[in-house]
Parts: sequence; structure tokens; C-alpha cells
Amino acid sequence: MPAQVRERRSLGAKPLVREVALVVGANAVLLLAALAGAGPVLGGVCLAIPLTFAVSQRPQRGLLALIALTPFDGLLEVVPHPPALVAWKEVLLVAVVAATFVAPAEARGAPGRRLPPWAAGIAALFGLGVVSAVLVGGIQGLVGVKIVFFYVLAAVAVWRCPFDRGDRDQLITVLMVVGFVTSVIGIVQQFMGPERLNALGYQYNSTIRFSGSFMRSFSTFIQPFGFGFFVMTVLLLAVPVAFEDLSRRRNRLFALATPVLGLAVLSTIVRGAWLGLAVGVVYLGVRRYRALLLLIPLAAVAVLALPPEAASSALSSTSSVERTTGWRTNLSQISQNPFGVGIGATGGAAVKAAEFTGQEEIYQPDNYYMKMALELGVLGLWLFVLVLVSTFTLAHRQASIGPPEDRAFATGLSAVVLASAVASVVATYFEIFPMDLLFWVLAGTGATMASESPPAETGRSEDARPQGLLW
Repeated sequence: MPAQVRERRSLGAKPLVREVALVVGANAVLLLAALAGAGPVLGGVCLAIPLTFAVSQRPQRGLLALIALTPFDGLLEVVPHPPALVAWKEVLLVAVVAATFVAPAEARGAPGRRLPPWAAGIAALFGLGVVSAVLVGGIQGLVGVKIVFFYVLAAVAVWRCPFDRGDRDQLITVLMVVGFVTSVIGIVQQFMGPERLNALGYQYNSTIRFSGSFMRSFSTFIQPFGFGFFVMTVLLLAVPVAFEDLSRRRNRLFALATPVLGLAVLSTIVRGAWLGLAVGVVYLGVRRYRALLLLIPLAAVAVLALPPEAASSALSSTSSVERTTGWRTNLSQISQNPFGVGIGATGGAAVKAAEFTGQEEIYQPDNYYMKMALELGVLGLWLFVLVLVSTFTLAHRQASIGPPEDRAFATGLSAVVLASAVASVVATYFEIFPMDLLFWVLAGTGATMASESPPAETGRSEDARPQGLLW
């Protein structure tokens, strides 16, 4: 047998051994649980064996499954389930990251790639967060680090096992389908009414919320905020891809479905999603698709066409005044504590920690920049802004110099990052699930596109100006 053939066979055997060990080890734990009397786990064993093997072969499959399933996590509010199932998202993400270390070489990224420019910023911010958590101590520190940084693991997974062009196309398809399905459900909820939803098991003032007397749609999410921001992201990312090639049936169907998604965003009465979507659409219009600018006045008319009680509440300045008053009040905290009062002290992290500590008074900044400044100080705020700016710059540049077939995706990604940065002014955006997960998956995808895709041959002539179908 030739030496080269023997070498290829020996190299191919090692990943197979690792995959088999991973499958056997993971399912041995589940089997022991089944033998101990956990009957339903037996079905999980049968399902986990092929899934574990599939993800170990290509961790990208696990990430796509995670993106497809997370919008439906809110259904656990009304569907009976074992308590441990609540952590399925974290377990799956950790499993995907672990799979990137045993996946075959062809599923992993090329070695020696330059790290994305935001990697140093998020690493420094993580180090600062860990130091703050140690100083704060206890549940608050642990929960604070988990809430802020856990889903950065998604970017690590994408960097280690990048999405190829086919995976990115599947990602867009998943987002289009899930975005449409959840939007339809959100609109149907307006016809069902709060009483019937409460009868299903959804709780008032938690999942069922109102703007004036108008019920805010939440679809399959735990609150309207995650729903509104998710549909915002789907629109900004998928619209450029769809309009770039309207000869494809999938893209034509999504283009026809965009009014449904727009109506769903309106029904959430999440002003942060409205603002982010407006800024993102302006960016797309100026950058590539001029016709999209016509949607701005149409959207304004649609807002005014909302039921009077919803429109008056949504456009009321009372909420804005309350937020700015809180920000001004807490500015003194920032000046007195330039290194922060400690991670996990505000927002969703504090609410989660309060389940263990019993703390009653919790400040909701409704501004992620304010949250960073309060918890991690001026340095933490600066690092966070640096991460956002470098992520946007990388995607924006890729939209200009990347291969033509990748430019629509990169343009949409730039709009998503910009919308996220703007929405963070009026919401603790990166504490709202699944936006934290989705943002880091997209950030990692943009980084791998920039590191592995050779730039197109284009000068600063006519070709340097993007030519979309709606230009």
C-alpha cells in the first residue's frame, strides 16, 4: 500500500475514534438515567445517538438547529416539561462548542487565520467581567458573567467551524421560515385576545403585556421584546438576500411575506425594534437598495393607523421621560464608581440573581450602554462600544470588497449590527433572548467570511458601488 494512502487512512481514523467516543460517552449518561427510572429519558437516548453523531461530524448543524429552535423556547411557558429542559439551549451550545474540537478537519476552519478585530475587545471585556465577578462574589457575579458572556461561545463555535456559503444560505432559509411562522402566530394572537391566551397558561404582566389597553403580541417568545427584535433582525438580514436574487422562489415568497413580518413588528409595540428597523432600512436604502427608503413614510402611516389606545401609548413621551430621569439619576453612580458597581447589579442579570438572593429593588436601565457603564465602569463601556464598532466595520467592508455572492449577506449583517447598536440605547438588548445568541452567531459568521473569502477584483470605479436589484 502506498505510504500516502496509509497516511490518509490513519489521519481519517482518529476523528472517527473521537466521534464514536463522544457518542458513546454522551449516551451512556442518558442510558444510566433511563435505567435509574427516568423513563422519558429512554426516548431521548434514541434521539440523541444520531443527533450527537451528526453534530460531531459538522457542528454547523447544531448551530443551525439552535437558531431554528430558540424562537420557540417561549412555548415552555405553557407546555408541560421536566424542569431540567429549561436549560436545553445552554446544553446544546456547550455540546456544539465541544464538537468543534472533535469534528473532522474538513468541518473546521483553516489554521492560522487572523482573529477578527473585535476578538481583542470582547476578550478584554470578559477579563474585566471576571474580575468584577470575583470582587462582587456570590450568585450576582456568576449570573452576571453568564448573562453577559455565555452566548459569545456561539461566535467561538462559528469561528472554529465556519459556516460555508451553503450553511449561510440555510441560515437565511431558517430565519425566513421561522420569522414568517412566528409572525403569523403573533398576528393570530391579536384575534385570540388576552383571556384565551391566559387560559392557555400565559401569565399577565409577564408574558401577556399591554400598551394602554392594546395587547402586545409575543408569539412563541416569553415576552414581546424578544419577538419584536427577532423579526427586526430577520427583516434586515433576509431582505437584502431576497432582493438580490428575486428569480429564486424562496426569495420571491419571502418578499411577498415581508408585510406580514412588518405587521408583526408593529403588533409588539416594541419601540426599540421600530427604531432599530427604521435605522437599518435607511442604511440598506442608502447603501444598496434605494427603493427601501420609500418604506419609511409607509411605516410612519402604519404606526399612526394602529388602534388609538396603542398609538397614543406607543408615541407617548411618558416612558421616555421616566427612562431619561433614571439615567440622569444614575449618572452620579458612574462618576462615583468609575470602575463600576459590579457585574450583574442591574437589568435581567439582577432579576435572575434575585431569585436566589431575594433582592427586591432592581434598577432596569433600559439602555445597554448605561448598564455597561454602571456595572463595568467607563472602561467596560468603551470596550463594549469598541466591539460594536469593529463588528460593524468588518461587515460593512465585506459588503464592499467581498465576493459578489456574499455582499448581500454582509450588507444585511451590517444593518443588523447597526440596528442592534441603536436599539441598545432604549433597551438592554443583549440581555434579551435570543438576540444575544443570534448576534454572536452572526458576528462570528461575518468574521469567518472576512478571513476566508478572497476579496473580489474590484476597483473604486463603477463596480465599487454595489448594484442591487432595487438600486
